[in-house]
Amino acid sequence: MKNFIYISLLFLTANVANAQLNVVGDNFVFSKGTDIFVKEEVNLVNPESRIFLRGEAQLIQESNVPNEGEGVLSIFQEGTSNEYTYNYWSAPVSDQTTGTNGNVGFKNIQLTYPTVDLSLMTPPTTTDFTITNGDAIILPFNMKNGISDDADVGGSQLQIAGRWLYTYDSGGNPATGYAGWSNFNSPTAIARSGYGFTMKGTREVTGGSLNYDGGQRYDFRGRPNNGTIQVGVGNDNGTLAGNPYPSALDLKRFIEENSFDSGAGTVLMDPWVEFWESQEETDHNLVSYLGGYARYVPLGFAPGSNDGYANDGTYLEPVFRRTNNDGTINTSSSTTSLSGPPTPPADNTSFVDNALMDGKRRYAAVGQGFFISRTNTDVPYRNNVAGFPDSYEQDATPNISAGVILPGGQTGELITFNNSMRVFQRENTTTSIFKAAPGVSDPQSAIVANQIPKMIINVIPENLYVRPLKFIFDDSTTQGYDYSWEGTLSGRIDTDAYIKIGTEGEFGLSSQPFDENMTIPIGVEVASSNTSPIDVEFELAFLINFSPNDVFLHDTQSGTYHDLKAGNKTLLIAPGHYTDRFEITFKDTSGTLSNDSVNEVNFDIFQNNNRRELTILNPNQEDVASIALFDLAGREVLSNKPASTQSSYTFDTASLSSAIYIAKVTTTDNKEKSVKVSISN
Repeated sequence: MKNFIYISLLFLTANVANAQLNVVGDNFVFSKGTDIFVKEEVNLVNPESRIFLRGEAQLIQESNVPNEGEGVLSIFQEGTSNEYTYNYWSAPVSDQTTGTNGNVGFKNIQLTYPTVDLSLMTPPTTTDFTITNGDAIILPFNMKNGISDDADVGGSQLQIAGRWLYTYDSGGNPATGYAGWSNFNSPTAIARSGYGFTMKGTREVTGGSLNYDGGQRYDFRGRPNNGTIQVGVGNDNGTLAGNPYPSALDLKRFIEENSFDSGAGTVLMDPWVEFWESQEETDHNLVSYLGGYARYVPLGFAPGSNDGYANDGTYLEPVFRRTNNDGTINTSSSTTSLSGPPTPPADNTSFVDNALMDGKRRYAAVGQGFFISRTNTDVPYRNNVAGFPDSYEQDATPNISAGVILPGGQTGELITFNNSMRVFQRENTTTSIFKAAPGVSDPQSAIVANQIPKMIINVIPENLYVRPLKFIFDDSTTQGYDYSWEGTLSGRIDTDAYIKIGTEGEFGLSSQPFDENMTIPIGVEVASSNTSPIDVEFELAFLINFSPNDVFLHDTQSGTYHDLKAGNKTLLIAPGHYTDRFEITFKDTSGTLSNDSVNEVNFDIFQNNNRRELTILNPNQEDVASIALFDLAGREVLSNKPASTQSSYTFDTASLSSAIYIAKVTTTDNKEKSVKVSISN
């Protein structure tokens, strides 16, 4: 008789069970939206034995014991892309047919799809709680497009494009970049437990599919993974890992237990994980892909009321760029079709979703893949440099270990998953998501209230892409580098911006206690390949639980304070690497002089003391009547009446004494701009 449940020692109830769970014969356990907790092993004794987890139900185990048997656990997850767009996955189950107990790894043929008998159902039909399934077809390498099934037991099968199934294991493969990817399209290939894989989505067949609603529903079937699982990550490389369990994974605890060796005082892995985020693609050409890697950074591990911690960590938005078909980095204007978070409304009552991601990535959903990494040495930006692979610039992680010899022969570290990291956490839009999967949203006011105080400033060079710089304000941090509170810049290229933290490198995330007298240095680089100055826009994108009276971009060369709360500021910046020119301040200490005239003429005036030159940039080609320089006593020390309109004017200041001066530009229609400049000779 089916549906009889035999559980050793104790009958199973939601949330509590003692010892092991045995399912015998063709019987099954069905859980709808609850967690099943088992202290010891799960034994699905016979090939027909089943556990069905439906409606976000999850399995959690306590003991580090191998699960057994030839039966399967079935659990759903939805990919959220079309046939051209990648999701990163990690299997919650292993192959149950090997005759070996435990976490033996996953085959792609274990990706199945839910089915229903439409003749027995009345609309609206759904596969949410079905227990029947069909086997997917893994298409040969020459077939690029995956196709969704129609969920009818007599319909077409789910067809997965094997061409896009890849793993990336730097612990066993020293190659980096494109050479590090290994194909996972063979039915005998194994993705080891704890490792992730890439898979593109599907397109819906004509007539509709119960398993497709903007993305495909998959039914993972196999022996549930449990206990200690290790993955290797090589030096100066990353590994595509992922949540290996049929339950959510607390990434904050995962990073805490893995990233720092307290005995040696060294860091074992970069203290963050990275998620691939992308625009929905429209074809398979690499040059059309528009995406980047976002980061979850834990923001320390102080105890508190947020599931054991003082905060849920933060999400560092990706920078979206394109890559050429040969793998080289593309930084052309083709990236303009996607920008970062927009300016918030004047009343500051609502924000776009990606500005509220803090906490959403703390819990990795079932099936979620992500990158872990070890950055041992500074990596320079390289694009089409002879003899070197292309790379984005990356600073080494402070205090990272030298590494050990891994089983695959590479130098790196073994990173561990264990049951203490498992939690029962349903997917939603506030704490746990699979890529951009839909979920039940918490009230937006609650999302904001639970976030740590923060500020986001977007830097937009030449309208090519958005570089979000995130500032966290917490009294437990310092002005220097704070382990697990900072995030080095991801995807740095030759025209970019970053936050400076002492001498530790270039960062996209910085944490510090707030003081209105503080200054936060900002680095800006304009590539030498530019033959003239470019527009760089600075935008105060978000203030969340943080209410300073003022936020200024201070240009130390010109002494100009630009009020970012009053609106975006676009500067014309010449090629060069400006490591000490710009800073964020919360006070204007320039004195009584107004930095921008009421007429708001768009001149950028600054002194380059290295070249001993005063430069006036005129991006709008204003007709200039005069340019003058005065000392603080009001005496004119330089005067010029340009004979023609130019985009820039340069004056030699080598003969002037070191002092503060006032530069004044007047247009032919009597508009003026005056700024202080500091000349040092």
